[in-house]
Amino acid sequence: MRSKLVTMLMMMLLLLGIIPALLQGGEGQEVQMADWTFMVYMDSDNNLEDAGINDMNEMELAGSTDRVNIVVQMDRIDEYDTTNGDWTGARRFRVEKDNDPLIINSALLEDLGEVNMGDPEELIRFADWSMHNFPAKKYAMVLWDHGGAFRGICYDDTVPGLPAGEYDMINMTEMNYAAEKIYQIAGNRKIDLWGFDACLMAQMAVLYELKDFVKVGVASGYNEPGDGWPYDPILMPLVGDPGMDERELAEIIVHEYIRSYEDGAEDPEDYPMVTQAAFDLEKMDDLVLVLDRFAEELASKGPLGGMEYYTQIYLARKNANSYDMASVFTYDLTGYPLYDVVDFTLMLESYISSAFPKNTEILDLCKVLRTSILGTGSQPGFMFYSEHDRWHPDANGLSMYFPNKETGDPNLSGFPSNYLMSYEETGYAREHLWNEFLHAYYGVDPIEDSLPTITIKQPSFNATVDRNEILMISGTAYDREMIDRVEIRIDDGDWKALPGITGQGNVVWLNQLDISFLGPGVHVIEARARDRPTNTDPGTPGHITDPVRTQIFVVEDREMGDDGLEFPSWVLTVFLVIVIIGALAFGVMVFRGRNG
Repeated sequence: MRSKLVTMLMMMLLLLGIIPALLQGGEGQEVQMADWTFMVYMDSDNNLEDAGINDMNEMELAGSTDRVNIVVQMDRIDEYDTTNGDWTGARRFRVEKDNDPLIINSALLEDLGEVNMGDPEELIRFADWSMHNFPAKKYAMVLWDHGGAFRGICYDDTVPGLPAGEYDMINMTEMNYAAEKIYQIAGNRKIDLWGFDACLMAQMAVLYELKDFVKVGVASGYNEPGDGWPYDPILMPLVGDPGMDERELAEIIVHEYIRSYEDGAEDPEDYPMVTQAAFDLEKMDDLVLVLDRFAEELASKGPLGGMEYYTQIYLARKNANSYDMASVFTYDLTGYPLYDVVDFTLMLESYISSAFPKNTEILDLCKVLRTSILGTGSQPGFMFYSEHDRWHPDANGLSMYFPNKETGDPNLSGFPSNYLMSYEETGYAREHLWNEFLHAYYGVDPIEDSLPTITIKQPSFNATVDRNEILMISGTAYDREMIDRVEIRIDDGDWKALPGITGQGNVVWLNQLDISFLGPGVHVIEARARDRPTNTDPGTPGHITDPVRTQIFVVEDREMGDDGLEFPSWVLTVFLVIVIIGALAFGVMVFRGRNG
């Protein structure tokens, strides 16, 4: 009798262990993951090598834990720093806690030899290695190196196959490509934080490339000093509170960066031109719609045929906060003519209020644009947190590209000598209207009837859908005169116009999309808008936007019962639990009946 009782107790304990596993999904217990994996892609294969050594030692002051992984791919060069073994090439580390401020003591995990850190594929390989070896609930990616705004980032001076003296870098098209691949490696979910420990990267055309794949961006408007981010006060709070979210971490990065150059300490020494800002990239689509209206209004014609606000734009740009370290009067001597967006609207509003006090359109747009960037009260905007040095109160942190003409004479046409055609290769320049405004301002291509613009709001990028569903697709289209139609296509198929989509100004479009014919896997959806020509010739076609895209992941058809009803996994789990409990109860009754 005792042996039977012991057997029954063992069975009950076994079942009590099985039931929680079944309730978790019937596929075993969830793998324990860290809260954060903080990835640093450190391209110190250039004159920043000694700064890389210092930053690795700062990271070791915090060190990885079972809840926070700090992983680094570091590329060195053979000229600038001979400490720490004076090795060259690239190595990978999981940063371990160490109080030695001079020597890197973290264990070497991989020695890659000489690699090209200016190749987006190398960035993708690092992210893939990090996420597979150190999975986490949240991911941060930091690009560490020289930055050149929309020109590029991660300048590698020692590239296999290139002659000495030549370098490679990751341009914006390549960064967009890498961000999309990393997003897919992460399981088709957005990277929680993407930071730039580099100069000048808080620029509209840079941040635009990340909008579909990243939640929060952190970047500097000004050139960063060589010491860059102070990693010990940034990572210690994360290690101490790994449950923090990406916005909290972003605010710590911003605050500690500014404090480190304002606190009077020797390492790093104080610096008079620093900004850092945190951006909600999921609000980018809403911001660019306002910027499109703003750009188009700036380019509008006056009664004499020239740009109505030319003088006011010229003065606002001349006096707005510049992120070019050598901006003198109207000239940008270092070739980075980047201007503070918020300060530009304040200057413009002041000048236009004096010249055109009754023109509420442009004045209202200045206010709406600032609200979109800064937010109001408890409602954060696109730039939800920023700080700056004490000497530049007008450096809000978000910049725009605006090379100045060598003269203020509106009758002289042509691009300024420092205008970079590479700007026009960015997604922001191709898909939105700021570049059209610049062309009009320089007298190269006056806006007679500007291009329409379009965004896709739904479905989100790489949304998982069942092909038996009716998929809702929606977005916005804008044209000052008239949106004539919105067209969509799937997987390079024929363009099809959505019915009943027309209107002036900002048009919200929505439609049901039949995807029952699509096979399992990834499918690309594109949308474009066509405007209505302003002339009276009915045979003249309207302008068409460059297509914008999203993609969906269609899952295999779910298994169906004979009656056509779907059985979710939880139904089977509950059924199994009921059967087990019933069998246990029956066994107890039999046992008691035979031994009563």
